Amino acid sequence: MVKHAKIILCLLVLAVLMVPAVSAWSPGQPWTDNSEHITAMQAYTAYAGELFKAKMDGAMQYIGTLNQSTSMLQNDEQQFLATVSSVQSMSSNDTITQAWGTMTQQVSQFRTDLKTAISAGNGSESALQAAVNSSVTADQANIQNLDTTYWTDREKSRLNEFSYNDGRRTDLLTNLTAKGIDVSSAQAIESQIQALQPQLKAALDAKDEDQIRQVNSQIDSLCQQLSQAVVNLSWQARESARLAQFTNTTTRMQDRLTNLTARGLDVSDAQTILSQITALQSQLQTALQNHDQSTLSSVNSQLESLDQQYAQALQQITAQAHSQLANQTAQNRENRTAGERRTNQSVGGFAPKFG
Repeated sequence: MVKHAKIILCLLVLAVLMVPAVSAWSPGQPWTDNSEHITAMQAYTAYAGELFKAKMDGAMQYIGTLNQSTSMLQNDEQQFLATVSSVQSMSSNDTITQAWGTMTQQVSQFRTDLKTAISAGNGSESALQAAVNSSVTADQANIQNLDTTYWTDREKSRLNEFSYNDGRRTDLLTNLTAKGIDVSSAQAIESQIQALQPQLKAALDAKDEDQIRQVNSQIDSLCQQLSQAVVNLSWQARESARLAQFTNTTTRMQDRLTNLTARGLDVSDAQTILSQITALQSQLQTALQNHDQSTLSSVNSQLESLDQQYAQALQQITAQAHSQLANQTAQNRENRTAGERRTNQSVGGFAPKFG
């Protein structure tokens, strides 16, 4: 009796479709739900379904020669083929991926039931292998046609995906340039990515999975480098703009206090708050340089609180100025009234008469 745990399990293992996803940093709708990508996934499913159907048919034919029932295996195959068929009406990457998971489970169930049938019939691994190979050979024309369709759809989808991502990256760098940011370092990485397109096409033309994985790995690595470069550029631009804003704001605040001081007003409380604000500049700059969002949020929160305190202090100074103005106006009015009284007493019918 053969060791059934070793029975050609590799014949019934479902492969994974090699269609890489869009780089995570790319904006816009994911290419994984693009119609061309879905078509490639459906083509792969049809190819894989036909291949495994041939293998299953060959295995069941062999089980029949052992005078064993194939009803369980037929049921497994029907469920598998039903899932394969359902994929053709699906329109999203996630639903098809879930269907592949179901197909994998169904193949695994067929494999388990096959092991049981071979054990019951005291079958031979080599004979099973021969039966499966014969069935696949007999259906080779259909399998090959579906495989060709799959590779054609896959290449079209992958190269268009490459162009789609390239356009997104180029637009991003153009937008950064328009904002006055030097993107030369990032552009150099993008140029390296673009240079890999011919290698990717050649690997797809050759149907060379190892070469495809290698090129995709290079693309992925460069995309990660470009993503980090863009993040760095964004932080640099953010740092420049934020520090310029900080300087302009604190300068205006100090000018306001200087003008109020020149009017004889006490601005010491507001000046103390402004000193606390300016003291945070070094922390703000360090957080921006380190790309430390947590510290940046904390510093901004402190600045917001101090800004509110400064505004309140200004209100008090303004109130003080209004009060002083009102008092001065009242004093001036009183002085004018007193002067008028003295004038009235020195002239008119009530002046003393001499004679």
